[in-house]
Amino acid sequence: MHHLSAFIDEPSALDAFAYRGNLYVLTFDGRLLTYDVQHLVRDLSDAHGQTGLAVAYALFSSKGIGAGPEMKSASVALDQVPSSMLRVKSSPSSSFQIPIEASALLDMRIFYNQIFLAADIGTYRFRLDSAGKLSEGNLKPERMLAAPTESLSTGMGAVAASLGDEGLAVFLDVHAREPSRETRIESRSLRSSIGWGQAINHPTHDSYEVLKSETIKDPSGKTMLVAVSRANDQPHNGPESRGSGTYAFWEFGRMLVGNHVGVASFGRLSSHGRRRAVTNSFDGKLPLSLGVTGNRCIVTETRAHVTAARGDRSVVIHHGEAASVRTFGGSQRYQRLIASTVEGGLLLSAVFLSREDWV
Repeated sequence: MHHLSAFIDEPSALDAFAYRGNLYVLTFDGRLLTYDVQHLVRDLSDAHGQTGLAVAYALFSSKGIGAGPEMKSASVALDQVPSSMLRVKSSPSSSFQIPIEASALLDMRIFYNQIFLAADIGTYRFRLDSAGKLSEGNLKPERMLAAPTESLSTGMGAVAASLGDEGLAVFLDVHAREPSRETRIESRSLRSSIGWGQAINHPTHDSYEVLKSETIKDPSGKTMLVAVSRANDQPHNGPESRGSGTYAFWEFGRMLVGNHVGVASFGRLSSHGRRRAVTNSFDGKLPLSLGVTGNRCIVTETRAHVTAARGDRSVVIHHGEAASVRTFGGSQRYQRLIASTVEGGLLLSAVFLSREDWV
């Protein structure tokens, strides 16, 4: 497998999210940094020439989106660029201290031009401006929940906040300007996932339950979540209504479940219970997170490393622990990007199996 990375020196990086033309970085000391992607492209080019441009194309310009003529020209030679990590010095275009008196910020999502933050004192959101930018004028947090929030997930027009023993709060219609509708799942929740017409809750670190989800198509054809509830007393919903696994989520119409054995797929939505191994484990480590890129690489984070796998092939993209690992499979522009916050800074990676992956 072909593996290309860029490393940005930012020792305080806790979490990162690519959205529109920016890379947002949350820091351990409660700052929100904004890196302009075009500035990152320029810095990679200045430091590494054509190789830097080729790596920038791999990271930030899936299907050529956002790429200028020079980047597109450099991308022709991607198969000649050896797997490598390029260091780049780059400065954020903005840095704001988040006005939340929290002891710990735990998770970040950006969805429908809004930044959602999970903290030990609640769930918050900030609204970006029409250009997808954050400024002092719109750095006004809205407290959506007062309960300590373990983690967040987004999808199908909804945001879910895992509140530990206080359950799973699901906010519907977050794209609307009026207050979002909240549904509370009265089940312990440490993390969740929403997507592909399905919602999953993790009551513990080694179990999951598939929730009953009701969806509609909006005028643009997008699937939107309109109701969600526990499926215990409902007809069979998906491959399993409850199951054991350290991480489970829906992606590309299949449910992926990861544990120390590896990652297994339950097949398409119309298939019930057909389990197929899609990756093997690495040293028997439990996954801390799973993600899928737009070119269908399964990204697994453990305490030992971050790996990307597709079929029977895999590559380690980072040795050691990561504070967070993000994939952006639902994005057109960043569908190949893997953003990991690791010791010393931010590691941006892309993995390819064949030439078709980078055109």
